[in-house]
Amino acid sequence: MKLNYKLLYIGCIPALLGLGACSKNFLNINTSPNNVAASDAPAALLFTGALSQTASVVNGNGTGVSGGDFENLMIPMSYEALNTNYQVAYNITRNNYTSSDFAGVWGDCYHTLNDYQTVLVDASSSGEPFLEATAKVMIALNFQILVDAYGNIPYSQALQLATGVLNPEYDSAQTVYTACIGKLDSAIATLESDSVVASGAYNPGSADIVFGGNANSWVGLANTIKLRMLLHLSNVTAEQSFVQAEAAKIASDPIGCLGAGQTAFVQPGYATDLSAHLNPFWSSYGYTITGAAGNPDQSANSFMINKLQGYNDPRVGYFYCVNGSGVYSGNPFGIPANANSSYVGSGPGPSPGANGLTPPFGMTTNQSTWGLLQSPTQPAVLMSSWESLFLQAEAIERGLLPGGDAAAEADYEQAITDDFVYLNVFTDGNTNTNNPAGYAQAYYQQSVNLVGWKSSTNKIQAIIEQKFISNCLMDVEEAWTDYRRLGYPADLPLSNDPASTYPRVNRFIYPQSEYNTNANNVQAQGTVTPAGPKIFWMP
Repeated sequence: MKLNYKLLYIGCIPALLGLGACSKNFLNINTSPNNVAASDAPAALLFTGALSQTASVVNGNGTGVSGGDFENLMIPMSYEALNTNYQVAYNITRNNYTSSDFAGVWGDCYHTLNDYQTVLVDASSSGEPFLEATAKVMIALNFQILVDAYGNIPYSQALQLATGVLNPEYDSAQTVYTACIGKLDSAIATLESDSVVASGAYNPGSADIVFGGNANSWVGLANTIKLRMLLHLSNVTAEQSFVQAEAAKIASDPIGCLGAGQTAFVQPGYATDLSAHLNPFWSSYGYTITGAAGNPDQSANSFMINKLQGYNDPRVGYFYCVNGSGVYSGNPFGIPANANSSYVGSGPGPSPGANGLTPPFGMTTNQSTWGLLQSPTQPAVLMSSWESLFLQAEAIERGLLPGGDAAAEADYEQAITDDFVYLNVFTDGNTNTNNPAGYAQAYYQQSVNLVGWKSSTNKIQAIIEQKFISNCLMDVEEAWTDYRRLGYPADLPLSNDPASTYPRVNRFIYPQSEYNTNANNVQAQGTVTPAGPKIFWMP
């Protein structure tokens, strides 16, 4: 729960720091979805800055206060815990969040949506269909993030300050979802058209800091975002025919979703010259530019450590450091009591062993890149290949994609493997080898329920359990969404704070800026608390 403001590195081109709406009032989290000034930046450069900003939101390091965008959600999801050396944050331990919490999600997403909308309009008028299509993909992703956090939001009247819409009305969350899936379909059709694929004139090249102008990769990302949204809808009775029809489009697309080794990384040119230029995940969950612990008020979570150790999962040392006694030790969700807990994040860090932070395995020099924290300049993960594979495994198991049980098992095991490879799991704590795929295989071949495919009686639960583990400290909103829609992990603990206001966080409260500047429309949504109204796809 870092109570500091964080600057955003907008792009790899120095001139870009002076361009783009992200550079305007980018420390102001109280951003109306309508009150965002247009940018004079060229569409390609504005697109670069917007991609960098979205990566910061996903990685928990946007411009919001109280720990960035999604960072404080790591605690109720039991990826992190509070540290005994700091004042207890009772809004977290009691699930008593207010309109001031998570405001960065709203402000950062809408600010960036303005950029993508500007790119879309400019690219359309200048005949750049590649940029127009990829902007649609990112618009859909940002609105998906907002709906899954807030439910009903401004959509059809959002981003229209230039046309005089000062107080946008709220659209139903279900309407926004349907519209965004339509945008993804439109983007895919454009990106797969012969004229776009063949014409180098439309390709943004290096301005595309995700795929470098690869149309097929953008199709894979669009299909993956779409599949994520369809699975969120999978238990909504009224949406079944829609879900089936849209899933059939993915199944018939020869490109399909992101596959093994096809993680969507964002790399604007992260650097160590300024704090603002560090990889956002590194500065959120790792270290400052001087090498100090960047998040000392939080510790490893005892539930997660116990879960990993109970499954004989060697990734425990790739998610957390050991404590000063050389063991993994955490605090529970709620009031902390363990003063000798491990630090969050793993990897050698800028100075192994500094500041009382001890990496596991006794390794300080032999492996330079492993764990979640590999380098302050590492690319940021926008959408991981392992999440995509878990999504595909779930969709196959539900009959939304073809292949049957064997195909679901293959995607499930490949998803685990891809996470092991990303973390560079080189040791199980006993034997050091450079064979992460081999350690993954040894892990998922165990005859353990919710680990081994054939040993798991509930395949959907096994998929979500392993997806939850593989998303540790990464895409926490998706893990939160899985829990809210399915109740997995089934053993996710409640807070130990006896004064908890709500047992679970079901949604975010609209930011105070909306109550200040768009009062009639936000108040029309009724009384909002962390408990409800629930997001429309929740049971």
